[in-house]
Amino acid sequence: MSRALYIASTPLIALEAAGAALAQPGTRAWLLLLRDFDRAAEFATLLRGWRDLPFERIEVLPGRMTEAQEGAGDHPRGIAAALHRARVKRALRAQTLALMRAIDAGLAPGAVWVGNDRKVETQLALHLASERTGTRAGRYLDDGLYTYLGDVRERPLVRRIDWLVKQLAYGRWWQRARRAGTTSWIDSAYLAYPALAPHANAVALPREWFLRRAFVRLALHAARSFRLDRGRLARVGAVLVLPHSNQLRSDPEASATLRALVAELGGGRALAVKYHPRETESDPGGLLGSAQTIQLPSLLPMELLLPLLPAGIRLLGEGSTALMAAHWLRPDLAVCDLGLSRHPYAVRARALFDRLGIVPMRASAPARASPGQSAYS
Repeated sequence: MSRALYIASTPLIALEAAGAALAQPGTRAWLLLLRDFDRAAEFATLLRGWRDLPFERIEVLPGRMTEAQEGAGDHPRGIAAALHRARVKRALRAQTLALMRAIDAGLAPGAVWVGNDRKVETQLALHLASERTGTRAGRYLDDGLYTYLGDVRERPLVRRIDWLVKQLAYGRWWQRARRAGTTSWIDSAYLAYPALAPHANAVALPREWFLRRAFVRLALHAARSFRLDRGRLARVGAVLVLPHSNQLRSDPEASATLRALVAELGGGRALAVKYHPRETESDPGGLLGSAQTIQLPSLLPMELLLPLLPAGIRLLGEGSTALMAAHWLRPDLAVCDLGLSRHPYAVRARALFDRLGIVPMRASAPARASPGQSAYS
């Protein structure tokens, strides 16, 4: 029996991993969730409650959120705080790498599927499996915008220093890669838009992985878990997917434009607003005053919300992976970019969106189909 290890640091990669595992019945599959995002443990619980779960085992391992929380300590700032954070990070990294070695020994995977092959944890798993099998054991899963645009900030000197430090710390197996999915262990890169990515080994990410009934059942399970009012959702005419409120507070003009847009959209059919998953306030933008405006669970991944949206509605947001996923998975939706941010990365994202056919808000047309049941039904 073949064996596969999946390592995810975001909900998107975990869902892609589930799609890949479902497409390979008969394979023993384990999923490792790195705690690089809030509520990773809660997301693991959600997956474990899915009746079609393709994973024999799901483990949550330390990640960036663990380092941030345990590294906070009692030292608010200064040298003592920096030393404390370094000690915590080193201890957690040693713990995680030991777990990776134990998991490789226990499962002996022939393939390792990752959404980020530049992390120390994923590189060790890729190295161990490739060395044991004598093959390129890596499979890369599309990580959204970063797959096509690269890093938010290019810092060549910092990257080179980081590479030298990690080579000394971990040995010759550590590799430096300017872009995710390009280390020498990767045999295939599964991408939604392979023609737009600089990956020589790119293949098409199968859309049917996400259109099967099993994913609809997972979306319904998530809706129940997050107490989503599907009756109200069925009546919305548009969904607004917002960036973190810190970005809006730093740009008063963008905030004013957003409030005006919400007032305009809320004047007709109901408007659904989805705040960023890391928001701590219930309504940081003050956008939910209207009875016509409903709030979606911020922790519900967009990829699990998409199967539940009525056909033909508009989905509006800033340059993000969520918009790319909606455009790819739900071509019946009118997906539009708000264009509020002037950050260089947002500008690059809009250039990519133009190639994909995601229109800016000012050019958006009315919904292309009358709202009704989900396009996944």
